[in-house]
Amino acid sequence: MSNDGTILASRIRKSFGPKTVLQDIDLDIGSGEICCIIGPSGSGKSTLLRCINGLETVDSGILKVNGDDFGYYETEHAYHALSPKKLALQRTRVGMVFQQFNLFPNMTARENVMSGPVLVKRADKKESAKRAQELLTSVGLGAFGDRYPAELSGGQQQRVAIARSLAMDPEIMLFDEPTSALDPEKVGEVLTVMKELAKKGMTMVVVTHEMGFAREVADSLLFMDEGIVVERGDAREVLANPKESRTQSFLKKVL
Repeated sequence: MSNDGTILASRIRKSFGPKTVLQDIDLDIGSGEICCIIGPSGSGKSTLLRCINGLETVDSGILKVNGDDFGYYETEHAYHALSPKKLALQRTRVGMVFQQFNLFPNMTARENVMSGPVLVKRADKKESAKRAQELLTSVGLGAFGDRYPAELSGGQQQRVAIARSLAMDPEIMLFDEPTSALDPEKVGEVLTVMKELAKKGMTMVVVTHEMGFAREVADSLLFMDEGIVVERGDAREVLANPKESRTQSFLKKVL
């Protein structure tokens, strides 16, 4: 278990049936780096995140997450799939926050946050409840622990979802358009929490349409289109002076 918080991908390919969704993707994200991924719908951004956290398996290429081969192990002659138990252990080290909040409706905010440690890691309930309360406080929801998801706004639910991911003590956090399902005035609440995480040195990969957030917080930026990485580089540099014509035309529409 070395190189915590790093992601290294080489020539990753992924298809669904005849459609190739990811084509020879290379990625090198250092520990503590904030990488934003932008691009039009259907360009493979979400699929890339789902590969990094094990929700999808890559068809070919090499993927190392937290310094380990992800989802498989290598012997002299072949690659072998990890056992479901070992894959589950790898996945606990990578948190993921989705567009939809995916909270358990029958659990309070606090119970949602402590569910992972208690159910997956068999952690002590009392300790987990205390930690859940601390995490809710850290995302500005210390007073909302006893509320159910239906009693919370979208922005509050998404912050509970972030706290729930953090409860597993991941080395990497993945965000798949975490603000796209929110009312515009609630977007800032979630971005503020993400900025605080960035300050603490969490490795983050964020698929986003929020160009202001990318400009302010990201170290690196990836522009994807039709399953390939068209351009990558320093976030502010790419946003200000994109080199590729496809990046230029996309940014003209969104900036």
